Amino acid sequence: MIPTVSPENWGCTVDFRLNQDCIMDLALIDFLMQAVLEASQILNQDAGERAEWAKIHAHLADYPKTNTAQGEVWLDVPNAPAGWIYNIPVTLAPVFPGDRVGLDSPKSVLDVALRTARIIRLEGGNDIVYQPLIRARLGILDLAWFKQQVRYCLMPNGIVQDRVRQTGGRYKDSTDFDFMMRMGVWTENLSLPAVMNECLLQSYSGVIRLFPNTTNLGPAQFRHLRATGAFLVSAAWDGRQVSGVEILSERGRRARIVPPWPGNAVRVSRTDGSLPITVYKNGEFVEFGTQAGNRYRIYPS
Repeated sequence: MIPTVSPENWGCTVDFRLNQDCIMDLALIDFLMQAVLEASQILNQDAGERAEWAKIHAHLADYPKTNTAQGEVWLDVPNAPAGWIYNIPVTLAPVFPGDRVGLDSPKSVLDVALRTARIIRLEGGNDIVYQPLIRARLGILDLAWFKQQVRYCLMPNGIVQDRVRQTGGRYKDSTDFDFMMRMGVWTENLSLPAVMNECLLQSYSGVIRLFPNTTNLGPAQFRHLRATGAFLVSAAWDGRQVSGVEILSERGRRARIVPPWPGNAVRVSRTDGSLPITVYKNGEFVEFGTQAGNRYRIYPS
């Protein structure tokens, strides 16, 4: 893909040296092509073109990578220097917003994402939501660290703004660390609750995961968080185990859930008692049919 531009990095370079195969574009086009293929099949449209779309999707360029002392990590574009200080976590675009990589991914791919997340350097420009959300998606967000970052950026009226964290990227030692706090509301920071939601429930892959990130989370519970597939999910965490799992099916789709208990087997019953308790086990996640408007309780088997 030429030309592309890494978000807020490099601009246009001679011979497009840093303007090809940006990881952000690759991740989002991958997402789009998969959605187009799925929509075409569901709606039974464009069957003649579908094979060509599938071919394009299958032959997208690989995400740019490089080797470091810690191992292989992603870059924002080929030839970019490893260890650059970014404004936003561009190199983790396959995790978010691309939704291409996460806890459901093969170990080899997940390992690259984890290494990238652990070594990435961010100046504190617009990442108070962005970076923690990605770390929650990967199950490595420390909630104590997240709260510290929020306190650092908190305004007296409760809005979280941006403060400079590192120099060496766009900012210098002489940069006023507080300059963005006086420039109005940065709307991307109004998504702060999304970080907590990702610690409690993840479903973007079509598979429901309960409490996938519990480092320093403490006891927690939620009710009717929306999950992919038109499900409203409720559950509780006491600091050791999950309980009170209930799913309300709005549209009667098949539900997929990673059992939050040892053994990867669960019992499912309808809350009105009309459905006998059934045991399900299906590899890493369990799958069962639902009917629109019905609630289902899930227990360890």
